[in-house]
Amino acid sequence: MKTWKKILPAIAVLGLVLTACGQKSNDKASSSSSSEQSSKVSSSSTDQISNKLGDEKLPQNNGIDASKTVSTKLDGDKDNFTISYISDGKTYASYTKHSYGSDSAAMQQVGYQSANNVNGLPTVDLGSNITGYSDKGAGQEYIQANFGNWSILTHGSNFGKTEGLASKQGKEVVAFIQDHQLPIPNKYGSISVEIDNTATITWQSGNDVYSVKADNVSIALKMATSLK
Repeated sequence: MKTWKKILPAIAVLGLVLTACGQKSNDKASSSSSSEQSSKVSSSSTDQISNKLGDEKLPQNNGIDASKTVSTKLDGDKDNFTISYISDGKTYASYTKHSYGSDSAAMQQVGYQSANNVNGLPTVDLGSNITGYSDKGAGQEYIQANFGNWSILTHGSNFGKTEGLASKQGKEVVAFIQDHQLPIPNKYGSISVEIDNTATITWQSGNDVYSVKADNVSIALKMATSLK
């Protein structure tokens, strides 16, 4: 079994005819997110944070059911910040920005993994003409794929309740990004989904690294694709 980096891994895919990251129009993404019945971040909460962070783009969708109340907590400043999303007394997601001394230093924090990592591994059809590559060993399974400047890595096992989970997670991610626009990274971005379904979406913008972390991949994807 190959050794995977602990920092935000990625899924390797061949033959995806998508742009560097924005696959579909904003209009389609908006109509899709509204039909999912996820609650929006309140305008007053967004305005208060925007006043402190300037022109930073913020998630407009907090990723959870519209019936739930969500509060936000900001720590830091416009160069380095963490916004925590809290519901029922628990932080279920965060959106962060960290600035580094150079773009090369920032790139090291993204967790992007090259498609070269999975040469020769068994393939998995993730849908939408995307091929994942399965790496199994010691009871674990990782499926990697790449599209544009993004890499994805999902984690499951090859036995018990989580057998086949990595493939299921990969298919869910691929299906979602067909209809929603991820941030455009410069240079790289990564999506990581762990065996407990927690997820991290990270992307580089020059010297800055942005990241959405959430209790499950659905929340993370909804938040990361609603930046405005």
